[in-house]
Amino acid sequence: MRSLGAPEFSRNYGFWSETEQQALTESRIAIAGVGGVGFQVGTKLARMGVGAFSIADPEVFEPANANRVPGASATSYGRAKAEVFREEVLAINPHAVVHVYRDGVTPENAAEFLEGADLVFDESETTQPEIGTAIARQARRQGIADLLVINVGFATMATAFSPGGRFTFERYLGLPEGAPLEEIAGLSVDFTRLLPYVPAYSDLRGLISVATAGPDGSHPSLPSIAPGVDLASALGSTQAFLHLMHRKGLGRLRRRPVWAPRVAVLDAYTVTGRIIRASKATHLRHLLVAAVRDRAGRNPPGSYTHDDIARRARLDDADG
Repeated sequence: MRSLGAPEFSRNYGFWSETEQQALTESRIAIAGVGGVGFQVGTKLARMGVGAFSIADPEVFEPANANRVPGASATSYGRAKAEVFREEVLAINPHAVVHVYRDGVTPENAAEFLEGADLVFDESETTQPEIGTAIARQARRQGIADLLVINVGFATMATAFSPGGRFTFERYLGLPEGAPLEEIAGLSVDFTRLLPYVPAYSDLRGLISVATAGPDGSHPSLPSIAPGVDLASALGSTQAFLHLMHRKGLGRLRRRPVWAPRVAVLDAYTVTGRIIRASKATHLRHLLVAAVRDRAGRNPPGSYTHDDIARRARLDDADG
């Protein structure tokens, strides 16, 4: 463990104290998913001084990750995301402890994955709500915050689920409380709940593509760009700092972190930030503004219809 006088910490002082730096170095963070926001938020926390991590991700890096993840490059394609993350953290801090779960989070290993963690970031796939539910339920049992940070366009949203709060992860996504994980695995995520904020500049045809099946029956992933991921990692790491300070009894002079149903929103494109309340009504209000702008021809096209995606796939096949 680095001392408080380590030069790597010298520029941290001035915005937090030695006591807070010590708390960071003694913290353990669990991150489920390091293919985007999880990778960036984790390396930021490592630079802030967090000394231990539990990382779960079953996937490998692919070229499609390169537009937003520093760990994705020609030299890492085909390599496990979790292992690349571990190498990045150890390059920042050789004294760090990084436990890797190559199979990802499962209902069977959720307790082990979260053991000793001070908080968890759920950056798991939205196509597998049973994984997020398993993480949330174990976090409640252990009495730790479950953070959810999502990027959308040039913007980001962040909230957290309190272990003793009534507004749970399941309630946030409209999943049945107490239902078996096998039942939840068969359900789809409701985007009207997942995205309480829809940027007004959105090309809604892209969101329609994500919410509907293409000609081949597949559902495209939610678009994700570097500015939104960068902003998400900044907001997420700051919220983590606040959670850790309050958890360790050092939050008297710090503002409280954002808890569900409240959601912190930052948008780099509109240069705005605010706190909103998660609800279908909030989603629909933002969606209506984007729809009006879309109809008036004020929103630039995003080239993410099913036809656009199929056309680019044909171009890629031809280039290959």
